[in-house]
Amino acid sequence: MLLNQNGWQILAQSGVDMADGAVASTASAGADAVGTSVSEGLSLNDGAVVAIVGLMIVFTALILITLFISALPKILEKISRVWPEVDEPVGHPTHSDSLLADDGAVLAAIGFVLHTEFQRQLESQDSSRQSS
Repeated sequence: MLLNQNGWQILAQSGVDMADGAVASTASAGADAVGTSVSEGLSLNDGAVVAIVGLMIVFTALILITLFISALPKILEKISRVWPEVDEPVGHPTHSDSLLADDGAVLAAIGFVLHTEFQRQLESQDSSRQSS
């Protein structure tokens, strides 16, 4: 609702229903020394309550998270009694039984062949562009 008081234009959306008899009568009954109406005071008080409740919820959640993290070593100790850690690490099988003695030399040879083939392709593309 658009309020116009003391030359100030305030665009406010309020949850206060002005059609309600009690709220409407108190809102129209008067204003305080600064010039704000009672309905504005109610909406500001409601906002402050919502803000305080929101802060309490957030800080309660943060405290619960902190307590959980601090209790986590004790919880994990109790869980480790039920499900102990495995002594042998589970990993991927390695290729230790390679057929070739030196894999590095084979990889270098493959890389050399690929490099020379790519060079030949580039030279043939350049020569076809120059002739056309």
